[in-house]
Amino acid sequence: MLLAASTQRTIGFVILGIVFVGYVVYLILNSRSARDEVGSEIELAPNRRPYLEDEELEGSKLDKSLLAGLAMLAIIGVGLPLYWLGEPGRHEGLIKDTDRIFADRGGELYVEGSDCQRCHGADGTGGSAPYTLTDAEGNFVATVAWTAPALNTVLSRFSEDEVRHVLNYGRNNVMPAWGTPGGGPLTPQQVDYLIYYLRRIQIPESELRQIVDTGVREGIAEHLGVAADDGAVDEWLGAVDAAVEEARAMALAADQSLAGNAEAIRRAGLELLASGQAPGSELYRSYGEIIFNNGAAGGTYSCARCHTYGWSFDATTDGDDSIDGHAGPILAAYNHGGGFFGPNLTGGSTLDQFETAALHSDFISAGQSIGQTYGRGGSGGNGQMPGFGPRTDDGLDVVYPATLTQDQIDAVVAFERNL
Repeated sequence: MLLAASTQRTIGFVILGIVFVGYVVYLILNSRSARDEVGSEIELAPNRRPYLEDEELEGSKLDKSLLAGLAMLAIIGVGLPLYWLGEPGRHEGLIKDTDRIFADRGGELYVEGSDCQRCHGADGTGGSAPYTLTDAEGNFVATVAWTAPALNTVLSRFSEDEVRHVLNYGRNNVMPAWGTPGGGPLTPQQVDYLIYYLRRIQIPESELRQIVDTGVREGIAEHLGVAADDGAVDEWLGAVDAAVEEARAMALAADQSLAGNAEAIRRAGLELLASGQAPGSELYRSYGEIIFNNGAAGGTYSCARCHTYGWSFDATTDGDDSIDGHAGPILAAYNHGGGFFGPNLTGGSTLDQFETAALHSDFISAGQSIGQTYGRGGSGGNGQMPGFGPRTDDGLDVVYPATLTQDQIDAVVAFERNL
């Protein structure tokens, strides 16, 4: 498109050059014919001299003038439309070039200006940041390495407005405020540059699926006490799929009106699995727990990093006391889903918030939007809960891939509704 824009621009300049040369020639010819008058007594003034006869003026002279004018009109009449036919291409080329320039500037900020890569890794692949834990009174507890999520899939989880809010105001007292509205050093334009850069580094769905699924397989392998490439992992996943199919068959047998409606059958089968009424429900909940605690990319695709205190800094592992300044592990065990940056999910709170497992699944898939509440309690509205299903950016008409598949989201729902 940029090539098309360049070609059309060249045509435009050629036409302009032809018009300019014609005008210059016209001025030269007229200046040569208009010589200085020597004197009225010696030489007649040009307007008093005999000129061409009417036959010549209205014949060959007129024909040549008209032909030259016609040629010029033809050049302008054909050339200008051809030039402007390329205007849409030039416009698209300008947009793409502007996006490229802004993304380049955002990349510079990511690496140097705000040093995002120090915590989130090169190309947004995830990393960690040193953080000092304190108790309720502000006393030192330990120095920990807080895992920072991958940003190369962040637009699958959050809208650009939500990302802008986090950049401006920070998140969970670990991610600092970088934008001037939150007291940070970056102007609104610089924050926008970073968002343009984040658009550039988003990875394709195939790569995202591989990262998430690898983390799930590693979790299953740990659960079974085998290697991640062991055939037992595949058998276990096959048993999960069989449990889902059986639950859906039970739902259809109980309500024949669901026939032909795959989505309705899925939702009805989820209710049976989440409530423990279908065979394999316990296995399915274990699968959901593994996804809930998925450690891939620093826990980027897990629920635990927000809903389980200590999970983001490996609080149950005893680190080097000379480095962390804390003897023994910070926690003896995790209270899975007990709440931290995200709300407490235990004690049936999700059952109170979402009347059905299907509604619960819909919320996890879509996430929480700025200015919109969710659930029966009318909670939220700050856009901090990411969406794990596919997301469409309305402004750019771009569809970002789902972080988790629908079956994985459903399994998480079954686990959370039994905490």
